[in-house]
Amino acid sequence: MAMNTPAKLWVRVSLLVSVALLVTARRTLEAVPGLAKALTVIAVLAFLGGLGAQVWRWLKATNKRKQAETTLLACFLGLLVAGVMYYLTTKSGLALIGRADATPKSAAKFDTIMTIGWLIVGLCSLLPTIFMEATVGEWTADDPDDVVEFQRTREMGVSGLTIALAAAFLMVTCNVAKQKNVRKDVSYFKTSSPGDSTRKIVESMKAPIKVLMFFPEVNEVGEEVRGYFQELGRQTGKVTVERYDRLVSAQLAQKYQVQRDGTVVLVRAGDDASATGAAAEKSGKFEIDTDFDKARRQTGKLRILDQTVNTELLKLVREKRKAYLTVGHGEINDPDSLPAQVRARFPDAKAMVIKAILGQLNYEVKTLPTIDLNREVPADATLVMALGPKLPFEAGELTTLAGYLDRGGRVLIAVDPQGDFELGPLEGYFGVSVDRHLIHDDKNYTPERGQPTDKMLALTNGFSSHPATTSLSRGAANQAILLQTSGALIEKDFSGPAAAAAEKPKRTIIIRSMSDAWLDLDGNHAFDAPAEKRDRYSIGAAIEGPKPKKPDGTDGEPWRALVFADNDLFADRLFRTLTGQQGLDTNSRTLPDDSIRWLGGEEAFAGIVNTEKENEVRQTKRQQALWFVATTLFVPVLVVGLGLAYALSYRRRRPLAVAKMEKTS
Repeated sequence: MAMNTPAKLWVRVSLLVSVALLVTARRTLEAVPGLAKALTVIAVLAFLGGLGAQVWRWLKATNKRKQAETTLLACFLGLLVAGVMYYLTTKSGLALIGRADATPKSAAKFDTIMTIGWLIVGLCSLLPTIFMEATVGEWTADDPDDVVEFQRTREMGVSGLTIALAAAFLMVTCNVAKQKNVRKDVSYFKTSSPGDSTRKIVESMKAPIKVLMFFPEVNEVGEEVRGYFQELGRQTGKVTVERYDRLVSAQLAQKYQVQRDGTVVLVRAGDDASATGAAAEKSGKFEIDTDFDKARRQTGKLRILDQTVNTELLKLVREKRKAYLTVGHGEINDPDSLPAQVRARFPDAKAMVIKAILGQLNYEVKTLPTIDLNREVPADATLVMALGPKLPFEAGELTTLAGYLDRGGRVLIAVDPQGDFELGPLEGYFGVSVDRHLIHDDKNYTPERGQPTDKMLALTNGFSSHPATTSLSRGAANQAILLQTSGALIEKDFSGPAAAAAEKPKRTIIIRSMSDAWLDLDGNHAFDAPAEKRDRYSIGAAIEGPKPKKPDGTDGEPWRALVFADNDLFADRLFRTLTGQQGLDTNSRTLPDDSIRWLGGEEAFAGIVNTEKENEVRQTKRQQALWFVATTLFVPVLVVGLGLAYALSYRRRRPLAVAKMEKTS
């Protein structure tokens, strides 16, 4: 039987001591050269002693013992190779191979490669040696040859080699990730391609766009930006890109008032070919940080490059428009107007995001208080928005809005089902009323608090192909919006001027709940059949009136309106991403953008705008259950199953291997 003797133990101890001393001298005592050198000498002597003992045992061994000792000797020689590679990273080693005068960059690269190399070779030699030494032990002279378990020795060596290779793989992976973290960031492949909306804006222009980029000659951010505009030019054929150094082209930089590197100027030639000078062109500009690390951050412009370009192009296409938001009724854009005695009934809600979106779409946001709305809607209003009023409008205000629609106005109304606002005569124009019972869904919802009230946080991807939901309908299979506290729209017949017109308004339901949703009639947050019914309830509607006749007999622009039974679709929502970043968005994703474009008659520009900002990841109760089952049941069962399969396969192979060994012996 194999036994450990003092001689064998000395060999193993000398091996471990030499490696420990070598690593200590290399990594922790470089500041004390004398001590490091002494430890290195001791380590080398200890290793040579162990190597000599192994060579002596190899020379004495025969047959199966010879094979086992040969494997161990190969591992010792591997450690010797690792030691030589380590020596080549020292000053004397570099001088030996003629790299003593290498540049710091070249020396650092060589040191990294050789350090990884000697560590990998050392691990792949040391661990198999320890495993085999602990398994085989020392053979006495009276041991018969057939007791030497060479098969077991080899398997233990392979096990040690496997662990060493796994550790080496992790070490190399970590080093590569550290060195290549920035330059291989795949998140910019999407940002570097223009979105549908940006492409449509450029294609609608009669004159081409010239892009003047003021970046240093060698700049990574500049390359990203240039790639974006080159792709936009390839898709549209209307974009040319020119790159300048701000200091070298000082006259051109002064013309467009460029004062810092990282400025991008968009120049649109005038539609009138006979115009000259300032009348012949129109320009806009934006700045982006030239430091790649800063530009790629969550708040950096490289992440929202397509959105920034989209905003600047709109400024070149048309003049700034005006959007009027009603105030004075407890709207989400004017929460302070809500009386203190009723404020506790409603959760806090604000509308900073919708105002920012209006600004990005080249709208000037103005307020429309009660005193003005009772008289008339300003003549310069492109659209009017009433976002979640909690208090009812006065009769005069509703009459003014109806008259504004008769003149071809554009209106968006988001009703808070928990408030007291009523559509009044506007129901006849829109052909819808609001059911104030809240929509619940126990299959598709966001389990935020783990309470029955979570069923009010229903999710839906039921979007029509209307221009106001263009982007939502394209991503409906993967993106749902949150109905935080939503009522339902009830379709009804048109009445009043809308019904009296020769041509009836066109009404389209653009958002519906999922089929598992129901209206909670008794407020207990539970589905109670048969009083409550599951159905696809209407959430949003787009209504377009008939084209009016102008005095000259031509057709005018029809009025347009959007009505929603959930004001939280346009309210701010604070969320946290999987990486811990906090952000502000609406529950309805791209709905505000496309809705405003449609109301303003710019549905031709509707489409996806690419950004790399992290979005909130929402999972339904069903999805969370699937992930729970997968992580707690499926994966462990899979691992255990693979282990059992390997064990059974090994048991079948082992008798055959033993029989083969006995036959050869």
